[in-house]
Amino acid sequence: MLNLKRETLIEQYISGYNHLDVPGMLKVLHQDVVFENYSNGDKTLETKGIQEFQKQAEKAVKLFENREISPKKWIHQARYTDVHLNYHAVLAEDFPDGNKKKGDEINLWGRTVFEFKDGLISKIQDYSYKVKKAVNFKLTAFFDDLIF
Repeated sequence: MLNLKRETLIEQYISGYNHLDVPGMLKVLHQDVVFENYSNGDKTLETKGIQEFQKQAEKAVKLFENREISPKKWIHQARYTDVHLNYHAVLAEDFPDGNKKKGDEINLWGRTVFEFKDGLISKIQDYSYKVKKAVNFKLTAFFDDLIF
């Protein structure tokens, strides 16, 4: 797949993500898509198949007033594209454990690795890390399960 085609698919996915538009995210995903989330090096979530992805994404969008992935660097390899990015979000509700409150901001940096099959995104691996200058907070298992 050409790099331009990969970037177009990824940009469509990011647009859906940034607009809290789950159907928009799903349009560019393969039926057998695998999603993995890693926070500070630990695997916190995995979904297999578009139905599991959709279910998790629908839960996640309810948490945010807004959220934004900002790509900073694109690295194309033979089998995948690695996108380095910044992440910013504002919570729409309190976390059940009280760790974060409605209106709190979350700032992370990381990278997302995208793989492709049949002209669609077939695997997404999110790796996120706290931004050191951001308000100090502890990522809980609850948030890690809903980050994407």
